[in-house]
Amino acid sequence: MRSLRHGLVVIFMLIASMFIGTLSAFAVPADGYVIAPDGKNISIPLGYSVERALNGDYEHGMFKNPKDLFIDSKDFVYIADTGNNRIIKMDKLGIVLKVYGTKEDKLNLMDPSGIFVEEDGDIYIADTGNNRIVHLSPDGVMIEEFVAPQSDLIDPDFPYMPVKLVIDHSGNMYVQSGNDYHGLMVIDGNNNFQGYIAPNKLKFNLKDYILRKFATKEQREALGKVVPPNHRNVTIDLKEGYLYTAIENTSIDQVKRFNLLGINTYPVDKSYGELRFRGGVTTSPNIVDVAVDKNGIITTVDSNHRKVYQFDQEGNNLLVFGGNGDMTGYFQDPVSVANDSEGLLYVLDQARGQVQVFKANLFTTLVHNGSKLYSNGRYEEALVPWRQVVEIDSNYVLAHRGIGKALYKQEQWKEAMAEFRLGEDMGNYSNAFREYRHELLRSQFGWIVLIICALGMALYYSVVKLMSYSRRVLVLPEGSRSAMDNAVLTIFAPQEAFMRIQSAPKYVPSVLLILGVLAARFFQIFFTSFHFNLTRPEFANLYLEVSQLLIPFLIFVISLWMITSIMDGESKLKQILAACSYAMIPYIIGTVAQTLLSNVLTRDELGIYNMISVIMYGWIVVIAFILISVMNDYTVGKTISVIIISLLTSLGLLLVGVLFYVLIDHVFDFVKELFLELYIRWF
Repeated sequence: MRSLRHGLVVIFMLIASMFIGTLSAFAVPADGYVIAPDGKNISIPLGYSVERALNGDYEHGMFKNPKDLFIDSKDFVYIADTGNNRIIKMDKLGIVLKVYGTKEDKLNLMDPSGIFVEEDGDIYIADTGNNRIVHLSPDGVMIEEFVAPQSDLIDPDFPYMPVKLVIDHSGNMYVQSGNDYHGLMVIDGNNNFQGYIAPNKLKFNLKDYILRKFATKEQREALGKVVPPNHRNVTIDLKEGYLYTAIENTSIDQVKRFNLLGINTYPVDKSYGELRFRGGVTTSPNIVDVAVDKNGIITTVDSNHRKVYQFDQEGNNLLVFGGNGDMTGYFQDPVSVANDSEGLLYVLDQARGQVQVFKANLFTTLVHNGSKLYSNGRYEEALVPWRQVVEIDSNYVLAHRGIGKALYKQEQWKEAMAEFRLGEDMGNYSNAFREYRHELLRSQFGWIVLIICALGMALYYSVVKLMSYSRRVLVLPEGSRSAMDNAVLTIFAPQEAFMRIQSAPKYVPSVLLILGVLAARFFQIFFTSFHFNLTRPEFANLYLEVSQLLIPFLIFVISLWMITSIMDGESKLKQILAACSYAMIPYIIGTVAQTLLSNVLTRDELGIYNMISVIMYGWIVVIAFILISVMNDYTVGKTISVIIISLLTSLGLLLVGVLFYVLIDHVFDFVKELFLELYIRWF
């Protein structure tokens, strides 16, 4: 019995070792990283260290479900201690200086959720539970209160429930009321409603449109009304006059920067968070607060991933840190973030009832300095901090972009191109390449013209010789033609070529042509110039690239054979495979030509580059049309029908394959989780 148990232990340990990474992934602390422009996470030195934690004190009690954090111009810290219905004022070391909302001051706060403090020390509290905004003096004396303003412009479906607010130099308040999606309410100093500003727009959703288009009235009512997301939080940059908002429960544009006309000036259609996939579950970002420091660095907190993200004024991610946990430097439910004048970062954790104070290390300080100079267009001044960043971490993308910009200003084109390549900046790489090409043309104009003329003559001579060769091939007897002859005829006389291929199909030329297609694709990956290459050689996946070409090709061949067999076609599977292989010759020619041209064109000439793709695929379509028509003796109309049905059949087979793969993947995940559960419970 003991030996049986030992045997089971060994078996389960071996099986569990296959999945042990799943267990360890939850135990390993998250390191600092940056989200590169292509979406990949690149490890960097951890940007911040915890300086201290603010927890309240025993005299005044601990925080309970705090929801907002504000730091005034004198670095006093204000916390909306929502669960205790009060506001706490502390110094930066965490010593409680004053409490607002006590029995003595009779403010009777209820669920205060937002705070704003003016430069003179006057305090504004979003007293959510009482549906009002309270204006206090620095000593806590009630000055006035702002209740629900009266206006026909206010949507009656959204009762006045101020949760966050900021105030500009003119005394206008910008208030987020509950889940009101119309935008921020603008209320002047006399409690008059001035209108909404900074509304979020509803993105077009094809799936939702189709559902509502074909749904019955009852089904549409069951689906409910689709409304734009509301602002979760707001902060104001009084120096620049911008309103920054955090938008929750949206997959893109979670951070916005509005001017006082309500126009978003921050980059759009991009995500300022991360989508995480684990165990078949997708976790989207939920940005709940945003802060801006004196250098223009934007800091956000994500309550779903429990992380802090920093961005520059152009929307580039600078760093990410944090994660889910109860250790120092981690968060359980971060809800607010703020900066003080010394550059310290304060993050309020609602679940822990705690403010963690973070200090930037040397690496982050250099990044912030470089980013500030870079955003202000002072590229050459930014060269010094960016070079220091690269010395610490050579993989930091934005540093290479900054260095590239400085070198571009200094007209060092080749060096700038090298930095832009390391910085994954295709646009600026193309600009530097354009200047380098111009310089090369001026210095080597004679030789370049001579080379172009020689290449043009060689190309013309090659085409003439191939055309002449094809005419000779046409008069050769059936049995004396080679695979090369058929390839040349496919280009210049496709009808004759497919008639001959049908009479004597061979597997070897087909295999060689398919290998040629794969070779052309890998030639494209490795030799396309950086500013046109969407697949980096270092990230290329051999199996994925082969599958993306081979699987659709074989599915189409099988689909075409099935449809032609049903629709009185005359071609067999071997004949269709051989003919379709020859039909891919334009792909080989076009891909090689496009790759070579990418090394002399800039992105300003993107139209020429794309035109080659259009010609190439158009050529393939024409050859495929001739192939099907000739080999099956179809009319034009029937050929078009067969092509359409074959494409639809291919799509159906592809979907079935994907569903089968997903099913197998879920079965594997189920087995994995089952063994892990048994391993944890029994051993």
